[in-house]
Amino acid sequence: MKILLVASSNSEVKLLCDKLEFVAKVYTNLNNYRLGNLDIDILVTGHGSVFMAYHLTKALNTYSYDLAINMGIAGSFDYFLELGFVVNVVQDQFADLGFEEKDSFFTLGEKELLNEDSFPFTGEILRNLGSFEIDVVESLIPVKAITVNTLHGRQDSIQKVKSRFKCEIETMSGAAFFYACLMERIPFLQIRSISYFVEIRKVDNWHHPLALGNLTTTVLEILEELRLDK
Repeated sequence: MKILLVASSNSEVKLLCDKLEFVAKVYTNLNNYRLGNLDIDILVTGHGSVFMAYHLTKALNTYSYDLAINMGIAGSFDYFLELGFVVNVVQDQFADLGFEEKDSFFTLGEKELLNEDSFPFTGEILRNLGSFEIDVVESLIPVKAITVNTLHGRQDSIQKVKSRFKCEIETMSGAAFFYACLMERIPFLQIRSISYFVEIRKVDNWHHPLALGNLTTTVLEILEELRLDK
């Protein structure tokens, strides 16, 4: 089974790489590993949707994969999702792609610059339509994410986006991952670990070690389950 693991930063995959058998450097930001009978490529794209879209599409058009997994940290809008919780993103949406008019924001669909139900969108939302019989994944909390170019840090903007999109988490690249995988028709998962609450920015509250440790453990468990199933 050929798997592509995708992350925005080296820090999000470093602990996992230490658990895998390194095989070869494919090119600058793509390395090949093995875990038992699994053939695993790990791609690091950089932060942001533009970088995710380019590097992921390049990889998907160069090599053939059975499954793509986006692993990374995320910010939570919901205090029910505690720091370190690992979640399965089942919906994602570009939340700041649109127009501002006075005190209002309009999406591309609302301005009729995008058919909000054209593939791969449903009401401008990107959904993971895959049916995965992976016990580890099914045990995770399913969440809706938004993807932004600027992480929220002002109370007024936080409240507006929570009210408008009814989202649980935010990232800077998840929707781009969804979009590329849906367009290329590759099965995919987005697995995120909560490293901070979306609030007035307090970097000291970003629990990276806990989030990265739990993220690594969960993704490794997914890989082990896939390895044993084959």
